Amino acid sequence: MKRYRLKMLACVLSVAMTTVMLAGCGSDKEESLETVDPFKYVTLGDYEGLKIDAIDTTVSDDDIDANIQGLLSSRATLKAAGDRAAKLGDVVDIDYIGTENGVPFNGGTGNRKLELGSGTFIAGFEDGVVGMKAGETKTLDLTFPEDYHNQELAGKAVQFEVTVNAISENELPELTDDFVQDVSDEAETVEEYREYVRRKLTEQKEASAKANIQADLMKTAVDNAKCDEDKLPEWLISQNSAEYRSSVEMFVGQMGMDLETYLSQSGTDVDTFYKQADEYGREIAKSQLVVKAIAQQKGLKVTDKEMEDYYAEYAADYGTDVESVKNAISDSELKNYLLQQKVMDYIYSEAVFNR
Repeated sequence: MKRYRLKMLACVLSVAMTTVMLAGCGSDKEESLETVDPFKYVTLGDYEGLKIDAIDTTVSDDDIDANIQGLLSSRATLKAAGDRAAKLGDVVDIDYIGTENGVPFNGGTGNRKLELGSGTFIAGFEDGVVGMKAGETKTLDLTFPEDYHNQELAGKAVQFEVTVNAISENELPELTDDFVQDVSDEAETVEEYREYVRRKLTEQKEASAKANIQADLMKTAVDNAKCDEDKLPEWLISQNSAEYRSSVEMFVGQMGMDLETYLSQSGTDVDTFYKQADEYGREIAKSQLVVKAIAQQKGLKVTDKEMEDYYAEYAADYGTDVESVKNAISDSELKNYLLQQKVMDYIYSEAVFNR
């Protein structure tokens, strides 16, 4: 199986709002996505022979050059820049003191090495250091952005007194056969490495294109299906809505905020959030039922061996053991995921590509 599918499953399990296949727990009626009769709720429309535009997956020489440049940059070493002014891309050793109306503010004073152009500091800071020389001190008049995470500083006009202690520049290694042999097990010469990069980038582009096309085709198949959304199973809507709310609340908690504050800063409120969760639950419920209906109509099933193989590959890919993966991913979750993949693969195989 493709690595991108493993990563897709990881995202599915960690961020429920981005998926259409998690079944959740059973309801009071002990109904589940595995046992429900989808044809009670949806009537399938066209899902075979769907027309869609192909995606260009050509890898250019520029793509290869950019990839190799990234590798060289990652292996760069720092050397003294000499007696010249700092420029973008340099790494400067700086002392800085941040003040508001002459009074230092928390977190505004320190010493650090900063790559100019990295966007590490607020807008204007790094540009202000460009052109300075070692030993020079300069005061920068700046303003924190309105949406700055520290509300005490958001939108505030401040001053930074910056002293440049030293300037270093990145020295990239030369792309040679020796360098290639040091960094790659797949090639021994520069030319062989370029061809290896071309193959890998092509695989990545093709995998990404297929995943995007499958998602578009699945959406079309769901849109073509008919259902009375008011009669969709409430237990399934509730499961999906709860997944949505839980994922958002978890995200907000990780940011150290409460839900109401987060929603307020996002320009909405709790009532609207709950309506969005309900809408999401209905949309995903329809998608899940369409997937189940197509699978039944075409005789698509997930075998025990396919599940065991997936557990094993997932464990190997992430350096853990199968039992740990099984504890994190239930059989029903994995079966629904693999069934959806089979449906998407089938729709993709039947699609007509506009070229």
